[in-house]
Amino acid sequence: MPQFISKLQHNTYEKGEFSDEQPRNLDETIQLIKDFPWDLERPLTDIQLTGPSVTIQDDGINYLKLGLYFGGKFCVYYLDKNNHLYDYHAADIEAVEKLVADFFNQTFDLRVFEKYFFNIGNQPHFVTNKFEYHVKVGKIVALSLSLLAYTAVFSLLFLKITEGRWLEVFPILMMVISIAAISYFVATNLKGRHQYIQISKGNNKFSYGVDEQHIIVYDKTDIRVILYNQNSRNRSGILDKCEIVFNNGEIITLSGALLSGDVFFNKFDEKLGIPVIYTHRGVFKNKLNQF
Repeated sequence: MPQFISKLQHNTYEKGEFSDEQPRNLDETIQLIKDFPWDLERPLTDIQLTGPSVTIQDDGINYLKLGLYFGGKFCVYYLDKNNHLYDYHAADIEAVEKLVADFFNQTFDLRVFEKYFFNIGNQPHFVTNKFEYHVKVGKIVALSLSLLAYTAVFSLLFLKITEGRWLEVFPILMMVISIAAISYFVATNLKGRHQYIQISKGNNKFSYGVDEQHIIVYDKTDIRVILYNQNSRNRSGILDKCEIVFNNGEIITLSGALLSGDVFFNKFDEKLGIPVIYTHRGVFKNKLNQF
């Protein structure tokens, strides 16, 4: 009897996040489906590709994903190795189990399924994401070069407008200050270029290290407060800085080059109730119990 990889996705998970992933035979997979808390996770759950589900992957890298549908039904998604997506609305759990058995026994009949005409961006809903993040050195260098280019262009335009009179000392001074500031920015960010973090929304445990040889596992429930320093002048968030303060007084600092604010805050469930303080230009904005 073949063993296919199966994994679970709960309603607190994000796209590509799964748990209990391991090879299982047909009987074990059927039992996994029966034990899944479908009724508990059905209320207030959006009907979409990412949601409470059991996903099965065969040896040919074809996926069968069993999710929820309206009216107590189930939506069965099938994604083949060529990225063609199909779905079928099963009336009950017994119909789902029959499809799973056919999937294992290679008697799967796609004629009852409806094919999607647009298949863009579907694979991330089926493939396990490790949620590992590293400092984006290329973005640091690109931002530094763009800032330097803007300064140079402004200085040349200023010289042209003033026709090279005594005011030429101003753009020269501006260039010197800009180069010094950019050099400091690059040196500061590249110093932490080996930072690593592995974090996902549905798991309260996350791993962080100044490099991949010194990784420590933390728990979101041990966080006392999050201090987030925003820089509105750069929309990429690369200039932002996040400080995570734990109950024991330990602090870890994440740069925007490691993880943007939009991505970072998506890793926290609102039920955790972690206080967040945003800082911007010296003005503090308290947002308690946001995460």
